[in-house]
Amino acid sequence: MTLHWCARREGELLPHDHTALATMLDGVYPEYPGRFTGTRSWLGARPEARVIGGDDSGIAAHAGVVRRFIQAGSEGERVDQLVAVVGLVGVRADLAGGGHGRELMARTAALLGELAVPFGLLLCAPRLSGFYTACGWHPRPGVSSTLAFDPWNPAVERIEVPAMVLPVRAALADWPGGDLFWNTQQV
Repeated sequence: MTLHWCARREGELLPHDHTALATMLDGVYPEYPGRFTGTRSWLGARPEARVIGGDDSGIAAHAGVVRRFIQAGSEGERVDQLVAVVGLVGVRADLAGGGHGRELMARTAALLGELAVPFGLLLCAPRLSGFYTACGWHPRPGVSSTLAFDPWNPAVERIEVPAMVLPVRAALADWPGGDLFWNTQQV
């Protein structure tokens, strides 16, 4: 099955677009019950842009993107790094295994190029790191992330999940390394 793809800026989306996105994301992310309702089609930070794939049944694939400065390094030696945070990546369950996830990630990489960022950055479940590696993303082994603000849990939270980096307009060797300090929400 061929999907119809578009990259949309957040300001271009109408309420009915957000409703359709929320419905799709609610199905893709059952671990967040009740978070995608009505026109709320984001989890943490609201995306700046989105890659959306659709078919006759509606929204079929999605990735949200927002440019942010994060900090990387050790507690006393952090550097600011501009990234495009990618999140809410998903393909509807009835289309799993059809190559749509790889197409979604290729189109997301193209959008990151248009956004002129040095790197893409995402956090993923350990079971998905192989998929992202196959799509050109690079795991940062041994990296922990500190999320400074999560609207569902006001405490600072340190998590140990794979951090994946995609060189966009910089070389992977230019990535600052070390732990990540988000100082913001994820997408």
